[in-house]
Amino acid sequence: MERKLNILVYSSVFYPGIGGIENHTLFLVKEFVKLGHAVKVVTEQEQDPKRPLENIEVIHASGLLNQLKAFFWADIVYMPNITLKGIWLFFFNPFKKWAISHNDFHLMYTNDWKTKLKNFLIRRASANISVSKSVASFLKVPSEVIYNCYDNDVFKLYPEEERQYDFVFVGRLVSQKGCDLLIDAVSELKQPFTLNIVGDGYEYESLKQKVKQLNLESQIMFLGFKKGEELARCLNQHKTMIVPSLDVEGFGIVALEGLACGCQMIVSDAGGLPEAIGRFGQVFPMKDKNTLKLYLNENMLKNTTKHDLQDLNNYLAAHSKESVAKHYLTVFNQLILN
Repeated sequence: MERKLNILVYSSVFYPGIGGIENHTLFLVKEFVKLGHAVKVVTEQEQDPKRPLENIEVIHASGLLNQLKAFFWADIVYMPNITLKGIWLFFFNPFKKWAISHNDFHLMYTNDWKTKLKNFLIRRASANISVSKSVASFLKVPSEVIYNCYDNDVFKLYPEEERQYDFVFVGRLVSQKGCDLLIDAVSELKQPFTLNIVGDGYEYESLKQKVKQLNLESQIMFLGFKKGEELARCLNQHKTMIVPSLDVEGFGIVALEGLACGCQMIVSDAGGLPEAIGRFGQVFPMKDKNTLKLYLNENMLKNTTKHDLQDLNNYLAAHSKESVAKHYLTVFNQLILN
């Protein structure tokens, strides 16, 4: 019988913050609690007293005594990405079981003393987990690959929604997400199209200005930030999602969300993005506008996806919140037993 664990999550970023790590960590801790385990979270993120998390104690990182109490309480400490701010706790018990998940490539961008120290410390963790084979391939330590999950309760087919639009982009409007490249590609299509851009960011105004200069305001619309069911229903109204990232991604939860909502998928070969869609989409070389344009043309000729629905459903089930949380718990329990 599986042991019920006391799990301390140490993460600089967390709910109610919005982002890939924040969302994925929230999914995991809720599933841990649902499966009968006890969870406490240490974070720098200020909590919203009007929206507390049920059965999850959240400790602010400024409370050192409360951190220490939680550390001694825990059977295992889990860090979504290593943070040096939590390392001091291990001086009180260097044998405490400790697992780190690696969600991106931040350790490969610099070689300063902090990065060197992090690379030294991850060798001493009890277990390292990578969110994709792409992330695992650059780590300097062995790691187990556990793909990220998505919110399968929300991102699904809504049969009452009509697929009335061609293309959709969802993401932060920043240069590395490639929205500018996508606008360039669709602007060269010969046939009429519709592209909706969902998200916000510092490039919002410049991208809107570019669309105006191209005289495409009737075909390219900016829908602003959306989340939850509103976003899921929006995706159900589109035929194809494009994730044209210009820099490596650790994984790509947004691609899973698109698949689950019935979109045809086109993604760049940016790190773990191709792993997120598996065999259920098209992959083009990063920054390759011509190949992207070719795939856009091909997708406009398709009415529906040609995937085997049972295969796709099985694929998505393996990325459900419950399935991924159970995989993490298997790793945690193995550490406790060893």
